Amino acid sequence: MSIFTNKKALLIAGIILIGGVSFGIHANSKQAQAAPAQKINLYETTNLTSLDASKITDGVSSSQLSQVDEGLYRLNKNSNPVNALATKTTVSKNGKTYTINLRHNGRWSDGEKVTANDFVYSWRRTLDPKTKSEFTYLFANFKNASAIMVGKKSPATLGVTATSKYQLKVHLSKPIPYFKKLLSGTTFYPISQKAVEKYGSKYGMTAKKTIYNGPFVLKGWNGTNDTWSLVKNPTYRDHKIVKLAKINYQVIKATSTAYNLYQANKLAMVTLAGEENVQNKDNPELKTLSSGRVGFIQYNEKDKTAANKDLRTAISLTINRQQLVDKILENGSTSAKTFGVHNMLKNPQTGKDFADDAYISSSMAYNIAKAKTLYKTAQKQLGKQQLTLTITCANDDTSQHAATFIQGQLMNHLNGLKVNVRTMPFPSMLTKVSQGDFQLNLTSWGMDFADPTQALTILTSTSNSNMGHYQSKTYDSAMNAADGKDALNPTKRYQDLVDAAKTAVKDQAVTPLYESRSRLLVKSSLHGVIYNKFSGALDFRSTYVK
Repeated sequence: MSIFTNKKALLIAGIILIGGVSFGIHANSKQAQAAPAQKINLYETTNLTSLDASKITDGVSSSQLSQVDEGLYRLNKNSNPVNALATKTTVSKNGKTYTINLRHNGRWSDGEKVTANDFVYSWRRTLDPKTKSEFTYLFANFKNASAIMVGKKSPATLGVTATSKYQLKVHLSKPIPYFKKLLSGTTFYPISQKAVEKYGSKYGMTAKKTIYNGPFVLKGWNGTNDTWSLVKNPTYRDHKIVKLAKINYQVIKATSTAYNLYQANKLAMVTLAGEENVQNKDNPELKTLSSGRVGFIQYNEKDKTAANKDLRTAISLTINRQQLVDKILENGSTSAKTFGVHNMLKNPQTGKDFADDAYISSSMAYNIAKAKTLYKTAQKQLGKQQLTLTITCANDDTSQHAATFIQGQLMNHLNGLKVNVRTMPFPSMLTKVSQGDFQLNLTSWGMDFADPTQALTILTSTSNSNMGHYQSKTYDSAMNAADGKDALNPTKRYQDLVDAAKTAVKDQAVTPLYESRSRLLVKSSLHGVIYNKFSGALDFRSTYVK
């Protein structure tokens, strides 16, 4: 996963985009209570940009596509894949070949059947360099994918074939333990070749030049406007489960505007910001959602001072993470226990969460006495009594407040340490970090799906996203084993990942700070929304108003 190209995955510390819902009920109190209209209004904080699975780059567009289309699998609230268009999946003994049978009742909104060829066409098109997809890295372990990405092989050589109208066969270059989770993402949705050939480069750029196979169809979007609607799709294979007749969307960029509408009972769901989190901490309508994102400090190990392990560990032990999440972030975020988040993976033997198994208190728990001892050791190793560090971060309020808090913690407890905070626009920060122009960088990392490798991989020595240049043979060995020789053994693979995570924490390859979350208020009249425990994604397929 590239820290620069994955716009869905990487956001500045704590900035999260989640839509809200509103509705109005107009019942006549003098008559018998009528059933509420199954119509609601949702909002997004930024505009919809595309409905083309091969070209989507932002979270809003991906979220919208997940409501109007579906792929082979969908994720339930626990982030476990369940069948959508798939009916049966057979995996070869070596884990490299998947044979997937499809439902016969999948249908596009133009009346055509959804077939195996729609998946083959979609995936080949995404990997074709001409398409310029930003998510080709997700296909890395498909047979021939790497060569196709760089134009050395034809997209037709991709390891996927339609063995019949309703059967798909996928060939991998190595086993992928989380393959079904991967295929649940919008990047792997089918695309109708007929529709693309009909609309050409304009496919997916407006509501009218897109076709759909999911619970809803999209109406009223001309490609640039900030309002649109989702209407129940009568051709959807499981249309009986869909209760909502219509969902109206509008873009509301100001969080205060959305909050005021919620208070006026014109919104049924609103994401909280700033002081609103404090005001509503005891509100029974409050919900807290994970975002599949970990906030952390990364270190430039080509800088002599930042490369000192004892100094990095002292920094980790000096930061009161509980105060950071309770007093600074104030959005439901929780203290990080490792480089990852909860609900990524469970211990196959005990059921314990990966984040808890990978926790090392001696490297993560708030401990000023030990921090001071390590800091003195670092001063001797570096031959300096006075040390200076600079934290680079984005210039949004959340990042700046967090950086200032960390600055205060370090300077108050570690005598002789001066900490500067360098803020800049997010794109500029990315450029500086990629050029190695930083000592400490306060940032965050979001994961595409629930598996520890989604975070841990970026710390491997060969990762393009390893901007701190962390190098560890022990770490690399554990990661290679997890997705190599132990890939098909859940117990051994789990232990490999725990070992890698513990190695990274002991080395303070990065300093994990918090698991990012957001808080929202939901009116009690709204039911049936599926909240993903890992990512916080909202699924309105079974939602209804009561």
